[in-house]
Amino acid sequence: MRFGWVLAGALLLAACGQKDETSPGTVAEGAGPTGPAGQVAEVPVVPSLDYAGLSGYDINTWFLRPGWPGEYPPGFAVLDADVKVPARARPNPTDPQDITCLLPQYANYQLWNDVRTEDDKLEYFVATKKVPVTVLEDAEIEFVGEAGIEKLALTKGDVLTYLGYLGEGVTVLSFNGNEFDINEGELSNVTDIGASPLEEDLWVRVSCLGGKQAWLLFDEVIEEKGVYPSPITGFGDAADIEPGEADAVREAIATDAYGVSATDQEIIPPAEE
Repeated sequence: MRFGWVLAGALLLAACGQKDETSPGTVAEGAGPTGPAGQVAEVPVVPSLDYAGLSGYDINTWFLRPGWPGEYPPGFAVLDADVKVPARARPNPTDPQDITCLLPQYANYQLWNDVRTEDDKLEYFVATKKVPVTVLEDAEIEFVGEAGIEKLALTKGDVLTYLGYLGEGVTVLSFNGNEFDINEGELSNVTDIGASPLEEDLWVRVSCLGGKQAWLLFDEVIEEKGVYPSPITGFGDAADIEPGEADAVREAIATDAYGVSATDQEIIPPAEE
């Protein structure tokens, strides 16, 4: 079998709200996210939609950006036939699920599956609830700027705004009207980052069988019967599932140490040795 799954990492990142800035049309200057040993996942650049306008999220309280987060972004694969999932005409969780979407068997909806993305004109974006991050003591924080590694001087009592996680420990925050990419390790001891729960919605616009397009929310669709977490075969690598490999995917998910039950799709902790 060609599967060398890194399924645990992908599932845990999804479960913990972990994140990464990539997806088609998300990466500045055509670069993808870095991965193991500095690998770069190539991501095609396409025009971005007006996510705020089409979704109705309040941009004063939510930060919207293309892509799904995580060094190994989550995804979902349709392994059963005739899988119909509830969907929305507009990507907003307060809207009713007013569309029934028939998904193609063996389709793998994952950021790195370029063929599926191009054929179905998929569109991924993430909405993250903005969270205040209070500085607890005077500090100089390193961030990646135009000149390379720069320093941001912060004073006790300053308040930054958490906007979202990119990958490899790097988070986007805003301060005084500017955005900064900062390693969370720089903030862990001098701010209260992590004190508030993360709220994050992962959306993808899919093409249903029959021609209509609809928006799916990851946390909802992954609970549907016949839908399974995407197997990760390598960094930057994803494709639709081959029919002859579907059973192997199910088995890997059911038995993986940090996998997902094939019946209830709950995260299973590893057995104690």
